[in-house]
Amino acid sequence: MKQRAWVISLLIIICLTLFSGVGHAQDAEFPWSVRASYSLLQYRGELGEQLFNYNFRNDGGALEATRFLNSSLDLLMGLGYNRLGIQGNIDGNNYGVKGNLFSPRLAVHYKFDNGYLLKQDTKLKPWVGVGFSYFIGNSNITANNLDGDEINHFIDEVGFTYSAGVKYQIFKDVSVFLELNGILATTEEIDGVANNMQNDRYRGANIGLIIKIGGPKDSDKDGVIDREDECPDTPFGVEVDSVGCPKDRDKDGIPDYLDDCPDDPGLPEYNGCPDRDGDGIIDKIDDCPDLPGIPKYNGCPDTDGDGVIDPKDLCPGTPPGVEVDEYGCPIDSDGDGLTDDVDQCPDEFGPMEYLGCPEPPPVEWPEIQQETPEGVYFETDEYQLDVQAEEDLMDIVKYMFENPNMNIRLYGMADPRGSKEYNDILSARRVESVKKLLRNKGIPETRIMIRAVGEVQEVKSAAGEEQMTEDQRLRKYRKVQFDFFLFMR
Repeated sequence: MKQRAWVISLLIIICLTLFSGVGHAQDAEFPWSVRASYSLLQYRGELGEQLFNYNFRNDGGALEATRFLNSSLDLLMGLGYNRLGIQGNIDGNNYGVKGNLFSPRLAVHYKFDNGYLLKQDTKLKPWVGVGFSYFIGNSNITANNLDGDEINHFIDEVGFTYSAGVKYQIFKDVSVFLELNGILATTEEIDGVANNMQNDRYRGANIGLIIKIGGPKDSDKDGVIDREDECPDTPFGVEVDSVGCPKDRDKDGIPDYLDDCPDDPGLPEYNGCPDRDGDGIIDKIDDCPDLPGIPKYNGCPDTDGDGVIDPKDLCPGTPPGVEVDEYGCPIDSDGDGLTDDVDQCPDEFGPMEYLGCPEPPPVEWPEIQQETPEGVYFETDEYQLDVQAEEDLMDIVKYMFENPNMNIRLYGMADPRGSKEYNDILSARRVESVKKLLRNKGIPETRIMIRAVGEVQEVKSAAGEEQMTEDQRLRKYRKVQFDFFLFMR
């Protein structure tokens, strides 16, 4: 008998080894579960029928494991224990059997919730099963024909099992179950009575809990198992999407937990924040997000460098170094309409033609015969003197040194192209350039009188100008004209 026990035990170990690596489909995430139950075993044999006789209930318990094989089959293996209490009468003799019974069990369950008969996600999951058990234990037999003596009996027997059960899921990993089962013993070992060679039969039931164990691996603990996780190294606590990757609401390729602007598509170099104007200052701190600017003005531009940002600058082309007001326009201290940067008398009200200085008293302008240039000429939109103009002005300087009682009046002009306001300032700059050169060559300022005429109002074509371009034809009006007089300021 002991040899048979070892053979059966070895068979159970082999089955456990063969099936331990199998499993996929419905419960592949939790291929293993354990079940603990209270068990009831009721005897039927030579000593009588004990079904529903609760004075002889042979109760106990079982601890078993189930291994998922496929959507239809589970493998069950485990160990049960029952205390024996059997009584009966044979030929007028009373028999009593008491003892302890251990029963390793191996069975296969067919599940109805396999997707064919019932839905796999049903809460109520029925099954049927077949298998075998190996019974091992000891019992004490008493009978009145033994004069009250006890016989110690060793139990060593194999039985076939069948079952039908149902489980109900109460939590994600926990279910309750009820199983009705039967055992067909192959010998008379359990009750120790072989009166008519009627092998023992047992009916029973198990009720208890099934708890899933193991489950798929989730290395980063984000709730998405590794085999479905496209980002298996997500930092702990980071919110992820259905495939286990950190959420990226603005779809800019930078996950929300690293994105300083998670709702606005941005750039990696700015931690996910946008910079629409490309000035290196992110939009959320850029006061001018659509105009390239500088940090000094919170991302706003100041094209003319006058300290007033372009969106507030009403005079965006102010020359460098010119003092401006809060609107970015050159200051006009005396309110004469000529800004201080071109006003020769910034603190005295004066008309434009005298560059902002008060109008001089009337004078006579005698005609003086002279051999000097009538004026110097400028290129379009220019007020700086070229080489030819400087040479012509040296003749003027020489003439004035030779005639110390002679003074000069300068007329600044511009051609009619451009606005009146622009031409007024341009003619003033031209006449100021000539005055500056004369002073630098030693002509006292008291001998120089200037006037900015502005644009020429009437333009006539002279003979021989038909083949000239407009710019060439208008050059004669882009000048500073000279006039000499015998008047001292």
